[in-house]
Amino acid sequence: MAGGANGAGNHWASAPGFCPPQYVTVIEGESAPTYLCAYDGAVSVQIDGQLWARTWWSLRGGTVTEFTAAAKATLGSWDTRFDDDYAAWLAAQPPAPPPPPDDCQGCGA
Repeated sequence: MAGGANGAGNHWASAPGFCPPQYVTVIEGESAPTYLCAYDGAVSVQIDGQLWARTWWSLRGGTVTEFTAAAKATLGSWDTRFDDDYAAWLAAQPPAPPPPPDDCQGCGA
């Protein structure tokens, strides 16, 4: 990882802004929701100045790694748990509501 455009750094997780959506828990409160992240922080790795991978870690010892498209293309194979968790979360989301009806019948005709 030598080179000026390569590096790594740790950041504390902060849900919902800096936590993958599949790992965010929302607790509805009386005045506002509380957001929790299943992970405590993430180590981000940059190669040639671009994000390469981010390993989310927990003080309890759990980890999961998010690989970028560039990393996946280079590696050829990787631990897909992050992607699998995201796909399962996405499939569990309620469908988007339909768009409102077009009240402008014949407008512009």
